[in-house]
Amino acid sequence: MPFSRIALPAGTTPDFKKTLSEILHRTLVDYFDVPPDDCFQLLDEYAPGQRVFSRDYLGGPRSEGFIWFHITAGRPRSAQQKEQFYYHLSQRLASELTVRPEDVMVTLSFTQPEDWSFASGQPFHWPV
Repeated sequence: MPFSRIALPAGTTPDFKKTLSEILHRTLVDYFDVPPDDCFQLLDEYAPGQRVFSRDYLGGPRSEGFIWFHITAGRPRSAQQKEQFYYHLSQRLASELTVRPEDVMVTLSFTQPEDWSFASGQPFHWPV
């Protein structure tokens, strides 16, 4: 049950956003143990000056094409799952959208089931 927020530079095309969304979701399903019908994403575009980031800190050099994925998930994943997810996401973005791997940043947050309500004001409970 991840919720993904993606920070993009302004001016990305609808086709780019659609493909990026599909790549992210496919990678979550393939490497992060996410059900195929569990897709919740916000794609945010930021004008120049609204994204402040280091060009070289722990990676890079980052360009204006820098994309930040912040993913909130309902249960922890193993270090191996996280590493596989990071790697395959950056590789797929590079091969399918020509996004430079240096321009891909991912942060993860994990929550408890009671931190989610999917509809009707009802808290989420793990399926039995």
